[in-house]
Amino acid sequence: MPLSDVSMVPSSPPEPVYQKPAAPERRRLPMMLFLLLFLIGILTIPWFAEQIVLVVSRGQERAKAEVARQLLGDLPTPQQRIAWVAKAAGPSVVGISTRAVRGRGTGVGSGVIVDESGFILTNYHVIANVRSISIQLSDGQTFGKAYLVGQDPETDLAVIKIEADNLVPMPWGDSNALEIGDAVVAIGNPFGLEHTVTSGILSAKERYHPMPGGPKVQVYLQTDAAINVGNSGGPLVNLRGELIGINTAILGETFSGVGFAIPSMMVKRVYEEIRKCGKVEHGWLGISMMPLTVQHAEAMGLEKQTGVVVGGFQPSSPGQEAGLMIGDVVLRWNGENVRDRLHLMQTVVLSSPNTKAKVEVVRDGKKIEIDVVLGTRPVTLR
Repeated sequence: MPLSDVSMVPSSPPEPVYQKPAAPERRRLPMMLFLLLFLIGILTIPWFAEQIVLVVSRGQERAKAEVARQLLGDLPTPQQRIAWVAKAAGPSVVGISTRAVRGRGTGVGSGVIVDESGFILTNYHVIANVRSISIQLSDGQTFGKAYLVGQDPETDLAVIKIEADNLVPMPWGDSNALEIGDAVVAIGNPFGLEHTVTSGILSAKERYHPMPGGPKVQVYLQTDAAINVGNSGGPLVNLRGELIGINTAILGETFSGVGFAIPSMMVKRVYEEIRKCGKVEHGWLGISMMPLTVQHAEAMGLEKQTGVVVGGFQPSSPGQEAGLMIGDVVLRWNGENVRDRLHLMQTVVLSSPNTKAKVEVVRDGKKIEIDVVLGTRPVTLR
């Protein structure tokens, strides 16, 4: 039978088969997303809460400091002002803890915030040869990692930084404007005792205090405000709550009423150079200096025993190239009397490289003037 002759009977359509929707699978994705958001919330809410607390506490510290500074303008006597100076300057003072490069030795010191973005000044000897630096703010917040911006062993100063903002910086004061007898306040962490405040007076200015093994520049403000181990790097403050010095050293092993601070105008110069260049370059004369003895002064026909004898030269030194000679007695530097070796050395080191100076010397009984251009102090001498 031909296939074309076969009649085809259409078959009935198949009955639909019921299938259950995959409801559990569809519900699982929202449930997992909810659980994930819940876990993220548990983990991040404490962090956000901590940040809110820090912002609030830092804002409170700033507000207290600002109110205190406003009130300082209306308080006439030192007795009234000191408590408010402590309130105004306190939020700018930090505690410093260090861990030594070798071994497990630790150290403590102080510092002062000079920029609200986290730049802190301290002593070089506080952070020298350490492998870690941690900072504690006045509100108790601790930064376990501070990094070194730059250091200057010649002046015993260093700049460190923490990753923070909206801090309370201490305004700069003018150490040159101080008068002997002015009231001053020292703030720091002596023996690890946080934010200890002591007060006294400015006992002397331009105090040259040679310390064996210490920095090359050793010209200080002297105060009888109590300074002890741990105060190093903290601020010396005037009665306007301004930074006038960095507390650095004491006379003897323990406090005896004689403390020393690096003047703020020197500190500011070092700080600005480190911020700009990461280092500080100092002037270099390149001569060896000998004390002027009574016999030498008489032989030169000098009435006073002030000045420095040129004892020798370092290779290619600016002093030799300028025409100084062995045996010359340096009497004046840019019109200022030279007192002794320490005075001349610190005058040179505090000058910038390429600085020109007029030097008055006595040679063979005659006074002559020599123009000197300072070089850059070699790294090997630092």
